Amino acid sequence: MDYKKILFGYDGSPESMAAFNRAVEIAKSNHAKLIIASVMKKQPANTASVSLGFGVIETGIDLQDTLDQWKTTLEKLKQDAQQQGLPAEDIEVVFKQGSPKSMLSYTLPKEYDVDLIVLGATGMGTVAQVILGSTASYVVENAAPDVVIVKNN
Repeated sequence: MDYKKILFGYDGSPESMAAFNRAVEIAKSNHAKLIIASVMKKQPANTASVSLGFGVIETGIDLQDTLDQWKTTLEKLKQDAQQQGLPAEDIEVVFKQGSPKSMLSYTLPKEYDVDLIVLGATGMGTVAQVILGSTASYVVENAAPDVVIVKNN
C-alpha cells in the first residue's frame, strides 16, 4: 500500500525521536506528506502540572515559555525532515490542545485525511501502562488508519 499522508505524534521522548526518523523514511519512500503533531492535554487550572506532548510538566515554570520552546522544537523537526530530503511543502507542523489519545486516533486523522500514523512506543513503566494505558496502545486499538509503533532499541 502506498501512503499519501502520514501523521507523526511527537511527545519529546527518545522513542518519539526514533518514530520521527521512521516517519520521515516512510514519507520519503512513499512521496507522502508528513504531518508532525503534538498535543497538549488540557488540565484544570488548579492542578500543579500540565500535560504537554503526551507527558506532564510542572506549572511552577513559565507555561508560555514552555509552549514556545515546544513549538520551536516542532519547527526544528520540520527542518530536520527537510534536511533528510522531504520537500518543505510536504511537511506540516500541528500543535493542538486536547486529549492526545482522541486527537491522534480520531480528530487529526480525519482532519488531515491521514492513512498512516507513526508513534514511538510508550515511555511509561508497566504499572503506569496498566493504570493509565498508553497513548500508543489506545491509538493502535482505536484509529482507523494503519499505525506503526517504533521502539527505540
